Amino acid sequence: MAAVLGALAGAVATTAAALATGWSAREQAKITARGEHRRQRRDARQAVYEEFIAAVREQLNHAAPLFEESPPEDQEEFDRHFRSSGVAYETLVEDAYRLHINVMTVLTRVQLAGPEDITKIAKTVSNRSLALTSSVASLISTPRRRDSLRQAFKSAGDRGQKLDLAVDAFIDAAQEALDDDGTKR
Repeated sequence: MAAVLGALAGAVATTAAALATGWSAREQAKITARGEHRRQRRDARQAVYEEFIAAVREQLNHAAPLFEESPPEDQEEFDRHFRSSGVAYETLVEDAYRLHINVMTVLTRVQLAGPEDITKIAKTVSNRSLALTSSVASLISTPRRRDSLRQAFKSAGDRGQKLDLAVDAFIDAAQEALDDDGTKR
C-alpha cells in the first residue's frame, strides 16, 4: 500500500510539475509575443510620427522666408518682399494648401497609430497648420494698405510660431509614447 501511495504521490507531483512547466512556458510565450508586438507597433508609430513632423516642418519652412524681414507697407514693398523671400507669389496659395493637405494625410495615419493623447496633440497641430495656411493665403487677398498688410503679416507670423510650438509639443508627447514599454500605469 505504501508503495502504491508513493507511486501515486510521485505521479501527482510529476503531473503538477508538467502542468506548471507548461503554464509557465505558455505565459513566457505570451510575454514574448506581446513584447514583439509592442516593438513592431513602436517602430511603426515612430515612422509615422517622423513623417508627420517632416510634413509640418516642410510647411513651416515654406512660410518662414515671408517673415524674415519687416512686413511690407505698400504694393512696391510687397512685390520686393516676395522677390527677396524666394517664395513664389504665383503659387503661394496653391503651395500652402498642398502642404497643409500633406499634413492632413499623415494626420490620418497618426490617428490610426495612436495612442489617444498623441492623436489629440496631432489634431491641434493640424488645426494650427490650417490656421497658418489660411493666414498665408490671406496675404494675397489683403488690400495693399499699410495697416492691413502689417496686420496680415503679423497674424500669419504669429500663427507660424504657434504651429512651431504645437509641433514641439507633439515631439515631446511622441517621445514619451515611444518610450512607454507598457510597464507604466
